[in-house]
Amino acid sequence: MPEPSEHEPVEQMRAEAKRIHESAVYCSQGHLEAAKRWRAWHWSGGILAAGLGTLGAVLTFADCSAVLAGSLTVIGAIVAATMTGVRPDKFAERAQTSGNDYVSLRNDARRFVNIDLPTSAVADSRDLLEELANRASQLDHAADPIPKRAYERARKNISSGGQDFEVDQE
Repeated sequence: MPEPSEHEPVEQMRAEAKRIHESAVYCSQGHLEAAKRWRAWHWSGGILAAGLGTLGAVLTFADCSAVLAGSLTVIGAIVAATMTGVRPDKFAERAQTSGNDYVSLRNDARRFVNIDLPTSAVADSRDLLEELANRASQLDHAADPIPKRAYERARKNISSGGQDFEVDQE
């Protein structure tokens, strides 16, 4: 059996940190895409509920069809009740927070690979990698699942270079 070289643990740590980095890139972008969609859902539902309620009230006072005015008002109330129960604003807030947390993890993993790992002792690097892995695990457990559509948009954004820095292209 071949003797492990002194660089083998460093290369294994580099590979693991790159996995954490890649995962953080996809998770951050997925959560930020989900936040956009939840925010749009929140604003659209609120505007729809307000508009239907207002239109129903206007039609009531305009002596139009009572059935039409009542129907619009009831639909507006149903939309408002749905918005209150689902709370898309809270989903948007949680997705935004998760996305930002993953961005922070992504940046820390990148700095670990490019700055800390080449200059630190193996034991110190192992401790830093363990911290990154623990943070990743905690974020994975705390975050809501990324909706499939948000993941697809994130993947498209990443594959088109949406997460690349100019300095990395040099």
